Amino acid sequence: MKLILVWPDKGQQFIHLISELKKHNHEIVYFVGSEGADEFKPPEAIFHFFGDAMNGRPAAGIDMSDFLPPGTDLIEKLYRTESLTLTMLNNLVPMNLVFKDEVNRRKHFYYHLVQYWFGVLKKYQPEAVILSYIPHNSYDFVLYSLAKLLGIKVLTFVDTRIPGRLLPLKDFWLGSERLQKELEFNREKNFSVDDLPEDIRKYYLRTTKKDFNEMPGNLRFLKKKYSLVDPLFISKVRASIQDGTIFWKSFGYLRWKWGSRNYRRWIKKLFFNISYAVQDNLKKEYRSFESAPDFSKKFIYVALQVQPECSTAPQGDVFVDQILMLETLSAALPENWIIYVKEHPLQWLRFGLGFSNYKNRGYYQKISEIKNVKIIPVETNSYRLIKESQAVATASGAPGWEATLWSKPAIIFGYPWYLDCPGIFLVRDVSSCRDAVNKIVNGFKVDPQLTINYLKSLGKAGIRGYRAPSAGEGSDLSQSESMKNIADFIAAELPKL
Repeated sequence: MKLILVWPDKGQQFIHLISELKKHNHEIVYFVGSEGADEFKPPEAIFHFFGDAMNGRPAAGIDMSDFLPPGTDLIEKLYRTESLTLTMLNNLVPMNLVFKDEVNRRKHFYYHLVQYWFGVLKKYQPEAVILSYIPHNSYDFVLYSLAKLLGIKVLTFVDTRIPGRLLPLKDFWLGSERLQKELEFNREKNFSVDDLPEDIRKYYLRTTKKDFNEMPGNLRFLKKKYSLVDPLFISKVRASIQDGTIFWKSFGYLRWKWGSRNYRRWIKKLFFNISYAVQDNLKKEYRSFESAPDFSKKFIYVALQVQPECSTAPQGDVFVDQILMLETLSAALPENWIIYVKEHPLQWLRFGLGFSNYKNRGYYQKISEIKNVKIIPVETNSYRLIKESQAVATASGAPGWEATLWSKPAIIFGYPWYLDCPGIFLVRDVSSCRDAVNKIVNGFKVDPQLTINYLKSLGKAGIRGYRAPSAGEGSDLSQSESMKNIADFIAAELPKL
């Protein structure tokens, strides 16, 4: 089978995948990978550095002269793709300021991506496209959309909130086909917690305890990753001071790291954060509109999601605009109900305090002006908010899943990994949102039995693995074990496609 492989991992983790594909007589005709990964590619494959792909630069050796510009018919079939891609191009703003304000430049860049990837698919005629994760960069999202349009088989993946559990997807808009088959097979069954796989059973019992108040493993991992002060780093510094090697270690470390693009980016981010701290910034604007929640009120809890992230673009679809989501929910709200909104604790830590195309100046002010919406302090305990709310609403965030675990109604605007979980309300507009809210007002409750059945089905349909290192936090899987499981699954699944 001829394949396009998009797997921009660092290191050599994907070598097993390439060898497994070769062993099963699959031909990788085009490989999008990280810098330096070309040395591991099959000799016949075209290699495309993902950084070049992000910036719309062709792979080395690709002649675009035969790739025709897209026409009206093709562009019209991709309107949904165009809308989300123009948002995804916000990711390029720090590297390419030309996209900051000029919509026409973005649109032409998007047409360029369509021209290139349509040409690649037509030239190399792959039978399947394999992507390491739900496409959420402009180039791979366009590639994914064109492959689906042309009837080319697609296989991709999404991490779940269960550490070390990964779901394969053929179409992330439709959810996991494997999981849906398992759910149908188990529809009339009543599993117990003891029937769950051991890792899922432990996860369920831990997270559904009445006094559960732990920071999720993935969030703990990310907070440490994006913190300016790493406890492990501090301990190493202290030891170096004690043994007298601090000067030479510091000199060598800085000399080695100065050439790193990530290090320069970190220094730049630190500089901007310091400068933003003494002027207007996102955090100051947020604080100016926040007020403590009144838990005696009937309320729906909305936890804003980090942006930019895959969980909003593309998984949020049109509700990548989270203000639109809040306006829709507000229009469906009963009298005397309130929406409590809280920013994600990683938003400012990960992306800094500066205003951006995702969280612009006036962003929180606009939210505060929506009827019956109250901004509450970030420090407010999310678990208490979920447990004392009448419902939780999100585009595709984890609080919707956590609410379901605790038998709370969840109103979902997007396409999360738990899309097929029974008991959640999938809404797309004010009408469907109002229907969901009315059912909640009339006493709808999530059936814990259905959640257990879902977890049993997920254990069967999913893979013991993870794509983001944070999603493996708390599991007993190493990255190499995870990658081996994923590679073995892909090799076994391709003939079924």
